[in-house]
Amino acid sequence: MFNNRISGSLEYYTSNTTDLLLNRSIPTVTGFVSTYANVGATAGDGVELTLNTVNVKPKDFEWSSSLSASTQKSHIEALQNGKFDDINNNLFIGQSPNVVYGFASNGIWKPEDAVEMAKFNAFATAPVFAFGNARPVDQNGDYKIDAINDRVIIGTTNPKYIAGLTNTFKYKNLDLSFFVYGRFKYLYNTGGENSSAKLGQRAINYYTDDNTNADYQKPIASAGTGDQYYPILGYRDGSFLKIRNISLGYRFTDELVEKIGVSKMRMYVQVANPAFLFSNVKWTDLDTQTLASNRGFTLGLNVQF
Repeated sequence: MFNNRISGSLEYYTSNTTDLLLNRSIPTVTGFVSTYANVGATAGDGVELTLNTVNVKPKDFEWSSSLSASTQKSHIEALQNGKFDDINNNLFIGQSPNVVYGFASNGIWKPEDAVEMAKFNAFATAPVFAFGNARPVDQNGDYKIDAINDRVIIGTTNPKYIAGLTNTFKYKNLDLSFFVYGRFKYLYNTGGENSSAKLGQRAINYYTDDNTNADYQKPIASAGTGDQYYPILGYRDGSFLKIRNISLGYRFTDELVEKIGVSKMRMYVQVANPAFLFSNVKWTDLDTQTLASNRGFTLGLNVQF
């Protein structure tokens, strides 16, 4: 469109896959607890958009952009036993293959919840909850938290949207470009924080008598006995937008390169992974899903003879 000032494509696709290799549980008498087998069938659809634009192009200057974005959804059609869920392996008919299944979070028990908390502890031989503990959702309202009735599908680790945008600016022999990338609307499990005794612990906003609106429960002696539900506070929206690359270059003039005896020459400097524009999990690089972000600097020279 507009003499190639705008170009691109919009594609829609559907997918049906059978004989997928999935992890399935097997009888422990074999000496193993699971194996892989061609037992899966999935279906899904998605949309992919590619858009290239020349936004501004006066004399000696040009600003162009290149956008790539996609959205997709998929679900399981069949497993090893047909259209029956495989709870042990977090595989559910009609759901994404990468769902998070467990207890949902209702925050932290606070003093104003004393009456409600007492109802849960009344059904146990020993108190199950105390102020400052993680508070799971009682899905069926029986004042008991059990794995059969109260675990649910909390979300999926598959991003609903993925997008990347490159902007390039050219002025005479100078060029500057940066690439922004993001994934949105998916669940990331940070694992929670038990704040038990350990050699290293990042600074967290934990519950105290003076800080009841905290992100994490009170410190406990051990994860298994002090608060078995601490992982439910670790589920986060994993959306992020990140600058993956910035590049600045200079193309030497034809007159200069002819004197040197080459056809083209360009000097450039690049910065990889310089910064996040926003991220819902501050202590993790959600792009690589690691605790450390590999930032790098490159200085280079391209020469063509």
